[in-house]
Amino acid sequence: MEAETLRKSAVGSRRKECLATAEKPFHFVDSGLDNVYLIGIKYFVDEDGHKIAEIPALKQLMQLIAQDVVLSPRDLTGKELRFLRKRLGKKGTEYATYLGVAPETLSRIENEKQAVSLQLQKLARLAYCVFSADPNLTECAKSILQSILEEINNKSKKTKIVLEMNDHQEWRELKAA
Repeated sequence: MEAETLRKSAVGSRRKECLATAEKPFHFVDSGLDNVYLIGIKYFVDEDGHKIAEIPALKQLMQLIAQDVVLSPRDLTGKELRFLRKRLGKKGTEYATYLGVAPETLSRIENEKQAVSLQLQKLARLAYCVFSADPNLTECAKSILQSILEEINNKSKKTKIVLEMNDHQEWRELKAA
C-alpha cells in the first residue's frame, strides 16, 4: 500500500508524500529509459500531478541500470545506447567515432529512427565495459570480445569455390570439398 502524507512546500502549494511500493513503483523517467521503476523511495506529487522523487545513492543506481542494460540478452534500443553514452560522459560525435559510425547515424539510432545493428550493440556494450571501469563488467567485456573474435574467425575461413567445365562448354559449380 502507498504511504501518503500532505506537506506544504516553500511556495505554498501542497504536496502529497508517497512511498513507492512493489504494487505502485515510481516510474523513473529521468533515467532516459522507459522501463525503469523504483521501489522503496519517497516521492512527492504536486497539486498539478507533477512528481518529484528523493533518490538516494543516485550514482550506484545509475551504475546498476547500466549493468542491466549491458548484461541484458535483449537487443539494445536507441534510448539504451544514448543512456550508455551519457553514462560515459561522451559527446555524440566522440561516441560515434568510438563505434565507427557517422554522428548522423548515431543520432538516428539514439532517436530510434534506425535500428541498432548486432555489431554495433556488441561494440557499444564492450565500449561501456571498458570505458566505465566498472569491475563488475570485466567478465562481460571478455565474453563480448570472445564472441567478436569468433565471428571474425568464422568469416575469415575461406571456402573453396570449385567450378567444372562440362562437355557442352558450360561451367557449373561443384560443392566445395
